[in-house]
Amino acid sequence: MEDFYVDIHCHATMRAMHTSPVNGYERNHWSDNFNDVIDTRLGRWAWQMSAGVAKVSQSNFYNCIKGKTRVVFDSLYPIERGFINFRKVPQKLIGVKAAETLVVTSSGVSVEQFRKYRTDDDYFKDLQEQYQFLVDKQGKSPCGKYNFKIVNNFFELKEVTESQPNTIAILVTIEGAHVFGCGRKSTEKTPESELTQTIIENIQKVKQWEYPPFFMTFAHHFWNQLCGHSPTFPTPTRVTCNQNPGLDTGFREIGWIALKQLLSRKNGKRILIDTRHMSAKSRMEYYTFIQNHNSENPNDKIPIISSHTAVNGFETMEASLEQKDNQTKKKNSAFCNWSLNISNEEARMIHESGGIAGIILDKGRHSGGKLLKSIESITNPEEKKQAFLKLILDNIFQYIQAVGQKSGWDILTLGTDFDGVITHFDCYENMSKLPELKADLIGYLKKHRYKEELWFGYRPEEIFEKIFTNNAMQFLERNFV
Repeated sequence: MEDFYVDIHCHATMRAMHTSPVNGYERNHWSDNFNDVIDTRLGRWAWQMSAGVAKVSQSNFYNCIKGKTRVVFDSLYPIERGFINFRKVPQKLIGVKAAETLVVTSSGVSVEQFRKYRTDDDYFKDLQEQYQFLVDKQGKSPCGKYNFKIVNNFFELKEVTESQPNTIAILVTIEGAHVFGCGRKSTEKTPESELTQTIIENIQKVKQWEYPPFFMTFAHHFWNQLCGHSPTFPTPTRVTCNQNPGLDTGFREIGWIALKQLLSRKNGKRILIDTRHMSAKSRMEYYTFIQNHNSENPNDKIPIISSHTAVNGFETMEASLEQKDNQTKKKNSAFCNWSLNISNEEARMIHESGGIAGIILDKGRHSGGKLLKSIESITNPEEKKQAFLKLILDNIFQYIQAVGQKSGWDILTLGTDFDGVITHFDCYENMSKLPELKADLIGYLKKHRYKEELWFGYRPEEIFEKIFTNNAMQFLERNFV
C-alpha cells in the first residue's frame, strides 16, 4: 500500500468558505486562500501581533497531496459570534470598524463574511451552507491531476486509499454543538422545551445527510447551552471576547438529550462525541456515562475521542482544576497545564474505551509559558527545530507513561487543527510539512534514544507509522461503519 497519512481534525472547508476569492476565482479547497489585507495602521499592527498564526490556508488539498495526507477529517465550523461581537466596553472603545479589522486580519474571515455574521447568528444555516459547499466541490483539482471524494464508511475509505492513488478521502466532522441552533443570543430566553425540539429536529436533519458526520466536537469556545466549555483564550482575547457564561460548568439536561440523540442508532447513523473543549467537569460526567454504557453494552462500546489535543501533566482531572486556568498557571510548567488538555487519568480512560487522541500541531497548546519563550528565543533554526521536536515528543511520551503499557501506543494519531487559527510550529507550518515532521521525529528518537524505556520494543519507524497512519485506520475499521 502507498504510504499516506491521516489527519483527524482540520478545517479545509471552513477556510475555503470564509476567505475572499483569489483574483476573482471561485472559492475552492485547492487554492491558497489568503487572509484579507486591511492596509491601515491598525491592520498592519494586527497582522504583526498575530504573526504566529498562518495567513494562508494550511490544509488546502494541494498541501495535503504534497504532505501525503490522503485521509482528511474536515471539521465544519460555523464561527461562534462571540468572536465577531466583542464585549460591550471594548467594542465601544475601539469601534466596530476596528473590531472588524482585528478579526479579519488575524482569522481569515473575509470582510464580507464578518459583516454578514454581525447581524445573523443562524448557526444551523451556516452549517448547511458549509456542508453543501463541501459536497458540491467534490471532484477534480484545477490542474486535473487529483481528486477529492467524501466517504461514508470504512469500505469506501479503503477503496480510495488502495485503488485511487490521486484521490483524497474526506470524512465529515463538526466542531461545536451550537450548530444545532443553540448558544445564540436569540435563544437565551427560548423556553427549554422549544429549544430542545429545535435541537432534536436539526440533529435528525444532519443524520439524514448523504454524508452524515463521523463525530462532532460537542463543546467549543463559547456557551452552547448544553454543557460547559474549558478556558482557551489568552488574556488579550479574554478582554475582547466573553467566554465566561457556562465556563467550567457541567452538562445540563438539554445537553444529555442532544448527546443521546447523536449517539443513538435508532434515528440514523451514530455520530460519535469528541470531548475536546468540554470543561473538565463535563468530561468527568461524560466519561462516567461512557463507562456505564460500555460496561452494560460490551458489544456496542463507544470510544472516547479527543481529536486535537495535548497533555497537561496532571495526574487527574480534579488536580487540573485546583488552580485557575490563566497565564500564571502555565508560566513555569513543562506542558500547557490548563484543564483543556489531557490528564494522565484521561489518557487511561481513552485507552480503556478503545478511543483515540489526535496530536495538535499548536505549539501554544503543548508548552508552558517560560519554556515556549525560551524556545522562541533560539536564533539557530536547526536548534529551534530540535527543541520543538523534543516538546512534541515529551507530550507523546506523557500519554505512554500514563497508560504504562505497550498498547498505549495504539491511542495516538494526528489531529493537526490546521486552519483552526492556531500558533503552528514554525518549521511545520502546514500539511505539506508532515513527511518532514515524521522523518524528523524518527531521526530524533534514533539519534538520542530518547526515553527508550517507553518505546516498549517498537522501532521509531513503527511508532510513527502508528501515529501518522495505522492507529487512525484501525480506529476507523472498528468504528466507521
